[in-house]
Amino acid sequence: MKKIFSLVLSLMVILLVSCNPDDENNQDPKPVMPPEYSMAPNFDDFQAEGNQRNKTIENWFYSAVNVGVYSAVLKGSLAIPITAFKVTVSQEPFYDTEAGVWTWESSFSVHSNDYSIRLTADVVDGNVDWKGYITSTSTHSISSYYPPENFLWFEGQSNVNGNSGSWTLIDSPGNPSPWIKTEWSRNEAQTEGIATFTIEKEGELQGSYIAYGRNENSGFNRSVEISNTQSNDFIEIEWNSELKFGRVKSENHFGDTDFHCWDQDLQDVSCEE
Repeated sequence: MKKIFSLVLSLMVILLVSCNPDDENNQDPKPVMPPEYSMAPNFDDFQAEGNQRNKTIENWFYSAVNVGVYSAVLKGSLAIPITAFKVTVSQEPFYDTEAGVWTWESSFSVHSNDYSIRLTADVVDGNVDWKGYITSTSTHSISSYYPPENFLWFEGQSNVNGNSGSWTLIDSPGNPSPWIKTEWSRNEAQTEGIATFTIEKEGELQGSYIAYGRNENSGFNRSVEISNTQSNDFIEIEWNSELKFGRVKSENHFGDTDFHCWDQDLQDVSCEE
């Protein structure tokens, strides 16, 4: 009787262990998702309206024009992979035991066309390899907007804690070569972070970059640095995302190395020491 009881108990233990869906010994640790601004920084503070260009807001407007060039690249040519990543940020992943990767899946629309995204994260020795596969779910057949099934439109690396990493965004299915390379990092408290977007596509802007920074402990809690290889210009912009005041520095444009400021109403003002 005791032998039978022991045998039954052993079988129950084996059954419970083998059927436990939460057995973390069979899966990699879940990685921390990179921040959204590592792929798509928020430049909404520089949305220029048609009636805003006048002499009293020259400092802000000059900043808006330059930020707008890079914002147009991210929101235009690379809108599909960037939107794809943004929709996965709030999604819960599942662990694909067969492939051995964490997986995020979602659907989205860009330019009135429908797509699906499958983002995978392969964790090896505390490092993560990210791959973003995009598929067109529209009925259209041609154009760079309609990638083949599971087209690898972006990929990257990070540490499993999500404190630093990089992205490579591909130009298009018709030209599957790197468009932009991003290096990003943030502190443990996630109060400070920076993402540098460098253009790798051949052309006049190749090598140009924009570095987007966040520092919640500073009065100027947002910043960008812009290096333009076409104009040989270097621009520094700092602003407050809540109160909207800011300042800009550009020797090429202003003829000096000083900051030039604007207030909460975007009006040009003297910079306080």
